Amino acid sequence: MQIPARAHYALLAMMELAKRHEAGKPVALREIVDDQQIPMPFLVQILQQLRTASLVNSSRGSAGGYFLQRPAAQISVLDVVEAVAPNLFAPDLQLTAQTPEAHTVVELWTQLSNRQRALLRDLSLIDLIERVGTVPAAMFYI
Repeated sequence: MQIPARAHYALLAMMELAKRHEAGKPVALREIVDDQQIPMPFLVQILQQLRTASLVNSSRGSAGGYFLQRPAAQISVLDVVEAVAPNLFAPDLQLTAQTPEAHTVVELWTQLSNRQRALLRDLSLIDLIERVGTVPAAMFYI
């Protein structure tokens, strides 16, 4: 499965917003860009899609920025991915012949897609953030 950059960056941005959600303050676009190294124009497009999907909201002004619309524990990875890459799990079935073998292979791809969706549906933003804490720090040798 090839993960679109849009889905990858959307998850990074949402994790950044989730980490700061308890503070109750909007997160400035520049902070997300600096902390997650997401290209600004791309991030603006992604946040617009996430806003359309009712996952984030924004406020204007000097203290404005973006914030989650609901708690991070209630936002699944699948919610985020489908907001920015809605056709990611739709296999292109028009390329196959109408044979019993082709139907069997299509069923296989459908099962795989369903399992991937289930995995992402069962993971929340909080689950991802907790995983970050288990990643060992990189070691640098001089």
